[in-house]
Amino acid sequence: MKRRDFLRATGGSGAAVALGSGAAAGQQETGTATGTSSGTGTSAGTGTGTDTGGGGGSGPTKEVSVGPGGSLVFDPETLEVTPGTTVTWVWESDNHNVAPESTPEGANWSGSDGAPNTTYNTGHEYSHTFETLGTYKYVCTPHASAGMVGSIEVVETLSSGGGGEKELHDLGVPIQAHWVGVATILMLFVTFVFTFYTLKYGESPNTGNTGGGE
Repeated sequence: MKRRDFLRATGGSGAAVALGSGAAAGQQETGTATGTSSGTGTSAGTGTGTDTGGGGGSGPTKEVSVGPGGSLVFDPETLEVTPGTTVTWVWESDNHNVAPESTPEGANWSGSDGAPNTTYNTGHEYSHTFETLGTYKYVCTPHASAGMVGSIEVVETLSSGGGGEKELHDLGVPIQAHWVGVATILMLFVTFVFTFYTLKYGESPNTGNTGGGE
């Protein structure tokens, strides 16, 4: 065999081997990409991600714990917010959802994704920004009969909460009635002091001697 023919045959075999190796590498890379995609789908199916819903506003934010410590409650159970407030529910135990029972007219709130049929587990978060005034009542569908309920009250102005001092008109009784009560207590105090003085020091100095003498 001539030298030229030998080199031509050898070069053809090397090209074939390189082509086969490249094809095998391409198949291996495709398989890896497919496996990664499958893993992502599994993560989404566990229900432990973040559901923004109608959330993402730049206004005030509030947080509600879902099933804290394994209890069947929302904490806090009731929440008062102003329009534009974003409320985030954070799952602290498994198999819960946020399913609206009643909403104000014109409000667009459907609860956590898939509610009332889908539940989520610890670590899941769901957010919604409330804009329409009114009362929003919701439940955890699987545990509603156990009292796992909550409500959001959207108001123009937040009321003064807490156990501090309140104005008289905030106590639910007209101011005039309060003054009557104060006057009654004052009269009772005066009567008590007078009675105490009389018992301690005896008869009034203005009381004359009833015994007659000749």
